[in-house]
Amino acid sequence: METMSVNYWAVLVAGVVYMILGALWYSSALFGKAWMKGIGKTKEQVSADASAVNYIIAIIGSFIASYGIARLMLMTGRTSISDGITIAVLVGVCFVLTAFSVNDAFEKRPSGLTAINVLYHLVSFVIAGIILGAWR
Repeated sequence: METMSVNYWAVLVAGVVYMILGALWYSSALFGKAWMKGIGKTKEQVSADASAVNYIIAIIGSFIASYGIARLMLMTGRTSISDGITIAVLVGVCFVLTAFSVNDAFEKRPSGLTAINVLYHLVSFVIAGIILGAWR
């Protein structure tokens, strides 16, 4: 039986950090140019396609992912920073890497695009695991 519960403040912070990392990750300062090349769009096209709905979906997804890592940590009795990192890497590799790789292979997307997207989520998961493990 669980004796601890999810720290929703930690989940909230982890979700916000996930979004901030996304803004940086996909900016022209980091991987934005390579990402746009991989998806075959220009900066103008990406800007034109952006909507509030996209950002709402992204923030909900970041909170769900952070909550899922927190829940897995509790379910497995793992609550330290190193445990958070371990669970984050396991989830990232076993679910995100495999899902993106399968889809991108059939969609004939460039492997560099797959790497950019997978590594963004993997790094975000690890940061979430650190936040969730530290915030006890």
